[in-house]
Amino acid sequence: MKLREVEERDHMFVSILLQTAFERPEESRLVEALRDAGDLALELVAEEDGQVMGHIAFARLVAPEGWWALSPVCVMQSRQGRGVGGEIIRHGLDLCRQRHAKAVVVVGGSAYYGRFGFSLQAAEHLTTPYAPEFTLLYPIAPGTAGARERLVYPEPFEAL
Repeated sequence: MKLREVEERDHMFVSILLQTAFERPEESRLVEALRDAGDLALELVAEEDGQVMGHIAFARLVAPEGWWALSPVCVMQSRQGRGVGGEIIRHGLDLCRQRHAKAVVVVGGSAYYGRFGFSLQAAEHLTTPYAPEFTLLYPIAPGTAGARERLVYPEPFEAL
């Protein structure tokens, strides 16, 4: 399996993968809108034998400055449960650190995302437009864990 940054030729395959994995078009539309608005900080695919089988996107938050949001991650149904999702998340978080993101937030289950270092406790003082019980933080820069910040997502998130 090869992990690499998304190229323009991947856009259609990523769209199909997102729509198939989530069984609805909202995530695909979100990624396209974030891409069009220039709000994506990082976008990766997992590829095997030339086939895109996984995808992850990180959007720049409007506030706090330097914080990113993991949204979304998906793996082709036939490849789920084989570690592809974990590998693409770990690789993505490594690149977030290398590119000097201060923190990464995700809205999801703590049982899954907790294994990658995301924490409900680190996010407990954040003000978020999404359910606080599903908002987790992956702190990178000193002082981001437990920070009292208001999360402001890019405009394309308003359509969700």
